[in-house]
Amino acid sequence: MTKKVVFIGWNKTLSYSLFWEHLQHKNHPNHQHLPAIEKWLFVDNRNIINSWMRGEFSAEDIASKMSQGTGVDSGMILDELQRSCEEMRYSIDDLEDIVRRVRANGIEVVIATDNMDTFSRFTVPAMRLDTVFDGILNSYDTGYLKDDNHPEDSIPFFDEYLARHGWNYADAILLDDSPDKSGKYKRLGFERVLIDGPKVLKAELERLVDAKKQF
Repeated sequence: MTKKVVFIGWNKTLSYSLFWEHLQHKNHPNHQHLPAIEKWLFVDNRNIINSWMRGEFSAEDIASKMSQGTGVDSGMILDELQRSCEEMRYSIDDLEDIVRRVRANGIEVVIATDNMDTFSRFTVPAMRLDTVFDGILNSYDTGYLKDDNHPEDSIPFFDEYLARHGWNYADAILLDDSPDKSGKYKRLGFERVLIDGPKVLKAELERLVDAKKQF
């Protein structure tokens, strides 16, 4: 069946860029703060990440909490976070050309990301993603993550977008770095392809470019 829309994850699929990535350079004046920043968010308070991605906190909220827990200036945390989000890069050099060819084949291409407000506020405008893709779904805006277990009979992250276009799960495909661990996507007829590297992503997109040529 020819798909009408392809949803693509951002982190470890469309991009491998990281928060505060530029602070890894030892000559950066704020390099010494990176270990404390990463430990606070990704180790000591990793439970806050999903809440942030569901829209319960803003980047300012996180920077303030992080500052209180680490002693690092909140303004610096936020400024460097913004910079890293604005400097993100695609995992494939010619990604925009491939997306254009998929769209020319009559298939919508939509970013579907479990992400923070930083993505919509900083990354999207800096990379002009809204001019490259047909749509952008961010969990921060939808209030749901792609793999939320409830409700069992639907995937709310995608429902509003699909309903607005008159489509159902069978019309869509998701390219993502995480597998369908619960089997929910398969059970609901939503095709999901595991992307474990840029070469796989490129191959799947090229397959969609060629899809209608077979009919």
